[in-house]
This record gives sequence, structure tokens and C-alpha cells, in this order.
Amino acid sequence: MNYISAKIFRPILSFILAICLAASAFSVTVFGSDNSQQDVLGLLSELKIMNGDPDGNFRLDDFVTRAEFTKIAVASSDYRNSVASNLAISPFYDVPYSNWSAPYVRVGVTNNLVSGYPDASFKPDDIVTFEEAVTIMLRVLGYSDSDFGVAWPSGQIGMADSLDMTDNLTDISIGTSMTRKDVSTLVYNTLRTKKKDSSSKLISIFDVAFVEDVTLISTSKEDSSIPGDEVFTDNGTYKIRSDFNYSYVGMKGDIALKDNKTVIGFFPKADSSPNEKYVVYSVLSDNIVVYKGGNMTTLDIPAGTVAYDGTTRTTYGAIKTSFEMGDVLNIKKTNGNIDYVVYEKGNMQGPYTINSENNWAETLGINSSTTIMRGGVACTISDIKTYDILYYIPELNMAFAYTTKVTGVYDKANPNKDNPTEIVVSGVTYKVEGSNAFNKLSSSGNLALGETITLLLGKTNEVADVVTSTVTDSEIVGYVFETGTKTYTSEDLKDYSNYYIKVAAANGETYDYTCSQNYEDYKNSVVTVSINEGIAKISRTDSAKVSGYFRWDTKRFGDDYLASDVEILDVGTTNKNDPSLYKKIYPTRLNNVNINSNKILYCHKNSSGEIDKLILNDVTGDSYTFGVMTSAQNMSFGTSVSGSYSYIVNGNSYSFTSPSTIYSVNSGQGVRLSSASNPSIMSPLSEVKGTVTVTSAGNLTADGKSYDISADVQVYEKEYSSSTLYRLKPISDIIGSDNYTLYAYYDKLPSSGGRIRIIVAVMKTV
Repeated sequence: MNYISAKIFRPILSFILAICLAASAFSVTVFGSDNSQQDVLGLLSELKIMNGDPDGNFRLDDFVTRAEFTKIAVASSDYRNSVASNLAISPFYDVPYSNWSAPYVRVGVTNNLVSGYPDASFKPDDIVTFEEAVTIMLRVLGYSDSDFGVAWPSGQIGMADSLDMTDNLTDISIGTSMTRKDVSTLVYNTLRTKKKDSSSKLISIFDVAFVEDVTLISTSKEDSSIPGDEVFTDNGTYKIRSDFNYSYVGMKGDIALKDNKTVIGFFPKADSSPNEKYVVYSVLSDNIVVYKGGNMTTLDIPAGTVAYDGTTRTTYGAIKTSFEMGDVLNIKKTNGNIDYVVYEKGNMQGPYTINSENNWAETLGINSSTTIMRGGVACTISDIKTYDILYYIPELNMAFAYTTKVTGVYDKANPNKDNPTEIVVSGVTYKVEGSNAFNKLSSSGNLALGETITLLLGKTNEVADVVTSTVTDSEIVGYVFETGTKTYTSEDLKDYSNYYIKVAAANGETYDYTCSQNYEDYKNSVVTVSINEGIAKISRTDSAKVSGYFRWDTKRFGDDYLASDVEILDVGTTNKNDPSLYKKIYPTRLNNVNINSNKILYCHKNSSGEIDKLILNDVTGDSYTFGVMTSAQNMSFGTSVSGSYSYIVNGNSYSFTSPSTIYSVNSGQGVRLSSASNPSIMSPLSEVKGTVTVTSAGNLTADGKSYDISADVQVYEKEYSSSTLYRLKPISDIIGSDNYTLYAYYDKLPSSGGRIRIIVAVMKTV
């Protein structure tokens, strides 16, 4: 009868590992692609059941003799400590007392683990067969021949199958010669099997127990609050040794536990996998933005998901609010479903100020393999600029650079200049983050109250460092959006007044300068600011003679090339009597827009001749506010005029009365405003002619013409045409819908930089 074991092979998850075993002085050798066996071999070596050769090689493909298997069986049994080292009696004529195996064979025969042949031989050098090995290991468990029935060997193999002793043995049948790999698997399975008439597994004779289905949550490498010789699991905290394999953290499996406290082996489940690591970038109301492998993505994790904060079991929703940029989330998934989340406080180094003198990359260990994000965009080491603020996470080999700078007058230190935990610069309060900033701003530093300084802001817009205004840029070109006088307090607590200006640069950053004269006439113009001993002097900047189509896909503007990091500011007006309006623009916003030279207020080219800075004169219109006029009344009394207006902006209602000006706007129109609450600029938008169809969130068509829709478009629903009730709704509700008659309003044609700003959807009657 050619019996083949019917057990389904359930492979143990493979890993490329080298397990260092403190109890036995050798290291396990990696065997080709079959690395799953090494966890088993490590345990058997720890228990002194099977060892490798002096080189640590287990020779898994070698066959096992009957004498060798007898030694293994005895070492696995209750009789392992009864082997006599100086045996004077030969147990069989072919096993003389001088043979190395004689003590083990005698113990095995004496305790009915093994037996010889009818001719009084043992045949120690014969290869042990599958059925022989199974029968011997059943006897190690306490079974005898009477437990198997008369049908040898099918009775023995059938019982072994029922006890799961033949798990993971493949291509094995009666008569098969056993290799060392086969034997190690059989012995491991037997150690996990209960002894006859006992609730204890065989491994208990070694004061070792298997704890099943345990997830390794974290160690000191993930959470510094955990002692270095412990591992925290979902089943408690256990001791670990120097040979613990930290790559198993995050996996589920079975633990071999010595004396109920020390992990001597871990066996991952077949469906187990390591945690996925993510770095927190930003926490939103409904999800979080994270980095993984240099790519940004969002995670939407149910609030009730099990989470671990150190050794405290909690829920994801309970700890989400404590996340900060640079923190690490270890997420364990099975079949795409989240099992749990482990939160680690980020080991973020920084803030670190980049300057031309320090070798920052080498100092921090940053190289070409490091993922670097600058302003939320992936970049290289060469893209990092002087006075960037850098943070580095060594565990993930990721760096984050921040570029925000604020120039203004040092007004005040709180609670005082001896301990400036926060400061006031040009009327705005900032928290102090870095020691560099603290030292410079304190009494021991060289920055005085009333001095114009530049703040280098870090990851949470706190002050990471400070430099004098003359260090970052000798000259700044920008748009003057505020002028006037301010009262300052000197170091000796005396008040004094100075003129000031506020300027917005092409990158959208603002600068506040102390001046020696009134620059009121320069409001809403583009100027060059130069600093001399902390005092600003400005002069008008000539507009550049560039024009043409802006093609971001080819990095061309007319006949000129665009730098990949081009900075663009679009201002709303250059009339000094108008309210100041400006907005930072991303280059994709201008793609395919034809820009005339009279719309270019400032253009700068880098050393390669590429345009890297632009200040535009109302090309996009994005600095304005848009809404729907619900009521407009213009009145005149002789030479006096006035107007009363009501309108909706982003779903909110506003009213405005003009005592001396009337505006050419009508009820029901889309309108452009300088501000929502107190507009001094108010003009009607143009209505799209024809039947309007919204084809996507970014486009609509009418009479064969296509119009780009603003990303900030406001869509209002009306139940009927004459209704004055407008309900704000998402644009997705009207895409391709036949339920509405649509009215769309734009500020300028798309080719000139304009967009659809307002869409009114009137419900059709049935």
C-alpha cells in the first residue's frame, strides 16, 4: 500500500533572515529560497534537539540515519537528561558501546522509543523512513503500538495526520527517506502536539509554551517608553533577547515562550505581513495626508479602529488629534483591511538652518537615496536653498524643507525678552520653536526691539531661526499693499513712531519694513526695496517687455523659457486709491493664456536666462471676490447719488450701502467685488450666451464654445426663475444634469486668464 499523507501543505511565511542564537554558538545559514525553515531550526537548536555543523549549516538536504534520528527523538523526550556519557554495554551487535550513538540508542530502546530487528541488529546507518520517524515521534508523545491498530504503518500515519504532526511535509509517502529538513518539520510539529492523556504539549518539558495568534506591536525601536529588552504585544509584554528579529514587529504569529516570560522563537502566520509605515504630513477633518516612499497620499481610517499609543490600547479617533507632522503610523493590514494602528512620536531632527557654510547634508546623513520634500514637492539636495529650514527623519530617510520667510519689525517679546517664547513682529504674534531663534531674540542676542528682521518659519509656522533683513536679500521686488505710520517700543520701553510699508513678493511672502519717509504714493505699485541699517528705501520698478502665450507644458512664455520653480504674483489693481489685492498664482493656472506686455509689472530671469519671477497686473482675476447680486437700488437726488446692494458670497448674505457712488449692477447678476464685507469695487460679470451644459467640474459648453470653470466656482440653485432664494450646492449635482436651466457668469474669457465664477441653476418645471 503506497500511502501518501493527505495533509494540505500550509507554508510558513518565508523571510530572508540570519538568526543569531545566543544559547548555541553558531548562526543559521540561509538555504536558497526556502527560508521558512529557519524559525523552526532556531527553536530546535535553542532546545538542543538539532544543531548545525561548526559553520552553522544544517545541511537540510542530507538524509538522516536511524542512529541520528534516535538521538533527535531522545533529545525531544522526557528522557533527554538520562543519557549516560560512558556506556560500557553495547545495545546491539552493530551498535558497539564505543559508537557515538550507543548511549542514545540504549535510552531509546530502554524507554520503548525505538526497537531493533528480529536478527538483533539495529542498522544504525540505514536511512530512517517516513513511517519509522512518525512511529518514533508518536512514542515520544507516550503512544504505544496498541494505540495504532494492526495495520502498520497506515495506523501510525493516520494518527499522526489527525494530530497535525505531518503539517508542512510535502511529497512524503511510505518508504520515503527523511531529510534533515523533513525531520526538523516533523519534530517541530510534535513539540506543538499534546502528549498522550495530557493537556500539555510536548514542548512543556523544556519549560517552554506556545502562545498562539499573538501580534508583535512595538519595541523600544518604535516607542522609546518600552524597555530595550521587551516587546509589547496584543497579549501582553514579554522579554526579548539580543537575537530577537525586529523585522517581525507588526506581524501576527505564534510565540515560543521560555518560563512564561522570554521569547525564544516567533513563527509568523502564513497571511502575516509587516506593518506599512507612513509619515504624517497634515491632519484634516476627515482624513490625514501622509508620505510613503516619497509619495503623498491620504488615509481615511475609521475612528473606531484599534490603535496603540505606546503600550496603551485605544482607538484611532482618540489619538488622531495629537498627530503632528513627522509622526509615524504603523498600519497592519490583512487582506486590505486594517487590523490596528501603532502611533509613534516622530524622531524628527531639526529645525536646521541651511546656510552656505555648513555641510548640512553630510552632517545629517542625507544623501542621494534620501527622499526630500521642499514646500510639498519632491526635490534633490541641489534644490535646497540657503535659509531653508530643514527637518530630517532618519528612520524613514526623509527630509522636509520649509521656505516661508516673514520680514517685519520686532515689536515685542512675550513674556519678556529674557524668555521670548513668542514674539510680535509687525503686529503678528509668532511662537518661537528653535533654540537659534530663542538665543537671537532674547536679551543675550543682538536683535533689538524696533529692528527690521526676517523670520525663518518651520513646519508649524513657528519661528525656527531669525536673520537680519539684510542677510536674506539685499533687495526685494514686490507689490506695496500697505503704507502708514506705526508706534514702536524701544529697548528702554519708550514709544516712538516710524513710517512703514508692507510688500508682497512674487512668491506670495510678505515683508514689513520701517521707512524714513511716507511712501503713500507708491501704494499698489511694484517697487524695489533696498535696506540700509535696517531702514527701507524704495524706488519704482520698470515693467518688463515680455509677452506671448504662457505654455507651462513646454515651459515657455512667448519667446522665453520658464524656470521650473517660477514664482508668480497676480495683483488686482495698480490704482493707489483702490484697495490692495494680490494672490500667489501657480503656473498651471496660466497655461495657454495669452499675456500682453502691459500686463507684466515685473519679470526676473535667473542665471540661465529663464524667467523665475513674475508680477502680473490682473491677468487671472483670482485676487477678487465673486458673488450673486440679489438686490440693487441706485438713487439720485439732484447732484447726490447713493446705492443700496445685497448679494451672496459663498452662501453668505451681505448688504452694502454706498453714500456717494452707484454701481452698474442688477439683481440676479454675477458680480465681481474687491471684498465681501465692504467693497469699493463692484462690477458685473459677463453672462455666457446660449444653452449651458456643464460637462465636468472644470469645463462647460454653450453654443459650441468651451469655457473653463474656476476651482472656486459658486453654484446656486433656484426653484424658479424669479425666486430670490439661492441655495449653494456642489457642482457635481449639475454635471450632465437635465433637471436645470443653467446661467453662467465669467470675468474674462479663458484665453485672457478668466474663468466661470458663478453658475445659477434654475429647476425646470415638470
